[in-house]
Amino acid sequence: MKMQRRQIIASLSFLPVASALQSVTWAQGAALVFGVIAPRAVEQTRTNWDPFVKRLGASVGQPIELKVYEQQDLMVKDFVSGAIDIGWMGNAPALEVVEAGKGAIFAQMVQIKGGFGYKSVLIVQQSAPLSSLNDVLAVSKSLRFSNGDPKSTSGFLVPLYFAFQKSGINDPGSIFKTTEIGSHQQNLKKVAEGKVDVATANSEELSFFVRDFPDLAKKVKTVWESPLIPQSPLLWKSSLPADLKRKIKNFVVGFGENSLEEKQILEKVNGLARFRPSSNLQLVPIADLEMFKAWQAVHNDSTLSKEESTKRINEVIQRGSRIELRLKLGGL
Repeated sequence: MKMQRRQIIASLSFLPVASALQSVTWAQGAALVFGVIAPRAVEQTRTNWDPFVKRLGASVGQPIELKVYEQQDLMVKDFVSGAIDIGWMGNAPALEVVEAGKGAIFAQMVQIKGGFGYKSVLIVQQSAPLSSLNDVLAVSKSLRFSNGDPKSTSGFLVPLYFAFQKSGINDPGSIFKTTEIGSHQQNLKKVAEGKVDVATANSEELSFFVRDFPDLAKKVKTVWESPLIPQSPLLWKSSLPADLKRKIKNFVVGFGENSLEEKQILEKVNGLARFRPSSNLQLVPIADLEMFKAWQAVHNDSTLSKEESTKRINEVIQRGSRIELRLKLGGL
């Protein structure tokens, strides 16, 4: 059953938003923390982002510490606890931060080719006699699978819904010989090196893999891809002063407009042309996926009584209402 947006809206109730609206005393000149998730190696990610972050600090007049995370859940935890002021992460973890009322989206990546999105993919070895998702599912019990981080939009959530749940499979791990997890780059390497047979990644990281590891890239192929996913967002802490938010946004969306050096920095960051203004509303399709996943988990839990199942479904609807309101708050 697909959660209908009007059902969610109809059940809206008042939700305190003091954390997003309260006045906060901010020490001028205090160091900010810029957190980023590492889709590839941590040090490579740090090297790619460092020039951009240093220039942002110079622009807003405050030093900025760059913190790189290997795991999305740890980054979400730090953002929700207030340890991160600005961050780049996938859409699914961003939804968790927005849902908690601790952060809001203000910008979105734009690829060099002008694309506003990318696709999840399933990859296998080039030599494997597999050419489609159906081929994979038909022999899954003999295959070793590497999934993405459970909080990754393109590595976990999107394949879970579009590849597996739409094929009648609620738990991908249950259909394979073995299952493990890894980052996009780790998954690509594991398939290329024959350590697993099939893995999740995304089209963007696959293109970087072709660029950075051309010999290994020749050993993998794509057997499934998803519909388009919105490009990953930049978020800021909701409680940052309005003037500081204005400075941050002006710098970010203007970066690379008139400088060749800045364009080169953006390309190294993640193959970007620029950042464009965005808001929490870009998370609407991700929220729909999350609500479907939550409903499906309850619906397929045979251990629940009818009363408990009804209670859990109502909780999912109520959560959908809270998320809907958070998304409507936009950049607050």
